[in-house]
Amino acid sequence: MGHVLNADEIAASVREVTDDEVAFYQEHGWVKLDALIAPEFAAELLRVGEDWHQREHKSTRDWNSLALHADAEPYRSLMFSDRMGRNAQRLVNRERLSGTGIALRYRNDHFVARPPETRGTAYHQDSTEHGSDRAGELQFWLALAEVTPEMGAMRFVTGSHQEGPLGAVMNGSPDLLEQYPGLTDVYELSPPFHYRPGDATAHHGYTVHGAPPNTTDRQRLSYIFSYTPADTRWWNGRVENWGSKRLPLEDGLNPMINPTR
Repeated sequence: MGHVLNADEIAASVREVTDDEVAFYQEHGWVKLDALIAPEFAAELLRVGEDWHQREHKSTRDWNSLALHADAEPYRSLMFSDRMGRNAQRLVNRERLSGTGIALRYRNDHFVARPPETRGTAYHQDSTEHGSDRAGELQFWLALAEVTPEMGAMRFVTGSHQEGPLGAVMNGSPDLLEQYPGLTDVYELSPPFHYRPGDATAHHGYTVHGAPPNTTDRQRLSYIFSYTPADTRWWNGRVENWGSKRLPLEDGLNPMINPTR
């Protein structure tokens, strides 16, 4: 079990995002945050995460919400720190729309160990899958050990957050690059990333992203943690709606309109 970190310890281990990084995120819908946390802190998160899963006999494939477990510090210290909360607020930047900032809520978090030869992740948008009623959700993807492009590092469709929701894919629909074959003609695919321990990316809830398979013989070790504006509303008041089933409207109540020229 790790120990609870105070504000000074967090400040020594986690840096602030820069103005340039905030501007890049706003324009592109994602940003690479090199050395967001100290590599020593990443190593401690990795040690605690692995120990916790072994002790609790839990699979890293299941969402584990380590930040809510007192016996998994320093995950809570990181997730709920003023430093990370401020970083997230600056990236969301609701102040530009309302004139005042907005408090954030913890959405969820997940320690992930992707084994060798794990298949890739379909290109999707988080907010479309999760069912929130407004923009503002964002995810941090933090490397706890070195992650090379061959290990299945995420890629983003740059600027695609400007399109709004493009459709759910986690209930069996084709991924968004299949549904919209012209998407990467309009928006560039981000370059393959190489993460050092402590490097991270942050991405907007409507940024289309996915990952290739892990084709190496090493585990891909990461920590995903997510914030949402406090005024966001969710289906049933819960965030566990990933991949909820959507059905098209029926002809009886909502007839098809198919105009001809």
